[in-house]
Amino acid sequence: MSAGGPSSNNVFAPVFLALVLTTLAGSVALMAWRAADRYLPELNIHEPAIAKSAPVLGTAPPRLSKRVILVIVDGLRLDDSFGHPTMDRLRRAGVDAIALSQYPSISRPNHAALVTGVPPLVSGIRNNTYKTPVQIDSIMDRAKAADLESTTIADDSPGMGYLFADDFEALYYGRWPGAFEKSTSFALSTASSSLLVLIPGAVDLAGHEFGGDSPEYRQAVADIDEQLAESLRLVDLSTDTLIITADHGHTDSGGHGGEEPVVLQVPLIFAGAGIRADALLGTVDLIDVAPTVSALLGLPAPGHALGRTLTEVLDLDDEHKAQIEADDDLRIEHNRAIYDASLSAVTDKLHVERRNRLLSVATLLALGLLFVFLARRAGALHIDWRVLLIVLPAYPLCYYGLLDIIGESLSFSTLRDRGSEMSNLSRFGLIATGVQLVAGWLALQGRVVLRDRLASANAIVACGLICAWLPAGVLWAMHGPAPHLTIPSSRVALLIPANYIAVATYALGVAVLLVLEIVVFFARAIDPRVRLRRLERAAARERKRIEKVL
Repeated sequence: MSAGGPSSNNVFAPVFLALVLTTLAGSVALMAWRAADRYLPELNIHEPAIAKSAPVLGTAPPRLSKRVILVIVDGLRLDDSFGHPTMDRLRRAGVDAIALSQYPSISRPNHAALVTGVPPLVSGIRNNTYKTPVQIDSIMDRAKAADLESTTIADDSPGMGYLFADDFEALYYGRWPGAFEKSTSFALSTASSSLLVLIPGAVDLAGHEFGGDSPEYRQAVADIDEQLAESLRLVDLSTDTLIITADHGHTDSGGHGGEEPVVLQVPLIFAGAGIRADALLGTVDLIDVAPTVSALLGLPAPGHALGRTLTEVLDLDDEHKAQIEADDDLRIEHNRAIYDASLSAVTDKLHVERRNRLLSVATLLALGLLFVFLARRAGALHIDWRVLLIVLPAYPLCYYGLLDIIGESLSFSTLRDRGSEMSNLSRFGLIATGVQLVAGWLALQGRVVLRDRLASANAIVACGLICAWLPAGVLWAMHGPAPHLTIPSSRVALLIPANYIAVATYALGVAVLLVLEIVVFFARAIDPRVRLRRLERAAARERKRIEKVL
């Protein structure tokens, strides 16, 4: 049954409220979209506490390698790294291990983690929107301090060039056939660098476009393996060291960023000079790679690193291993203390800010409910619970259903398209908006009196905006403000921008619905033929009802 306000013949009240709600919905859509657009960049910290501290440098160990080649195969998951001749041969000749990508499992944060030994939580590099050169100590800094040259080779995937442009020579190549192989061979044969960082992006592209469990993805891995074989003919493993790993994996449907094992687990292969081929390593962290590369080149580990040197794989005597491990312990303890102190310094302030935000959300909710109550009493909106129960669930069921069905889970990895994290959410939101518009239009078809129809539409919009905005407001209060020294879990990291986009697209949809209803209202109000037809249909329905009763 319906629960409308007091009977009112004031036709202008619903029209006026509809115009107000249309303006309000448009404003809410704009603000919510801006909040969604700012969310990922605001997760980054461009001046982390660790960068403001002096690097903690240990003793330089004996140099074990003339040249270290670090290959970061963008997007290569662990299981698909097996069964390829080049990588399997290097596994047999060296050390095979599993490395864990750092959450968020995204390229730029983990490229930085690989060369600095600093995880995204501490480095402040949380996604690919980070484009400011970092001041964190890296293996390129250590090489530069020792007058050693460094070179990176990459396509246009998010890589080192944005982060460490001043620390090494950067070479980029296009995506023509054999580009990676030719560029790598050129660098290996002509460059005098002691450190080469190679970042092929074809595997990641295939993962995003076709999924990690697709023939196209496996073929991209096979192509990279074959190109590595050609390029590595210029590598002498008796004097050079080769390390093959990845920044993250891919879900079966294509995506990364979350905490799924298939995304976090990546291969780690060591082969060549300075490597103990009989070493057993097991599972390590990607942040352990940078200190290990430094040790191979006879350099102290990057002074801001929280990773350890993988002394198990190094061909060093016990005395030098013990010294490296002692230096690692001091450095890691010092750098962890810096992060912990920075977190403690803002914790109380964040609690106060979040409490104030929750109070703001509660106040706005109370004002919204009061607004609905007063508008109902004035006859400007008409609440019919049957209509609301049909229309209001349409949007969230469709929107979050798409997130869960098209993605493999409610995880940050659901956002499949590279570099356009908001595009899928917006697409899902627009589809759900279309479903909601159809549901609203159908629910209003039984209204004969134009004033009542517009008042019912007003109720749908007002109640819907409150229901859509409330969860987004709570998430905004509980996971803000910047600086974000902690990182939300994978599910929350998805739900925050997802809720913002939901509010934006829902508000846009109900604004369109109201505009249509206003047009229908005036078109039918001034057309006597339309009014006559509506009265005739109403009379016919009333006669049928009376006949059934009799």
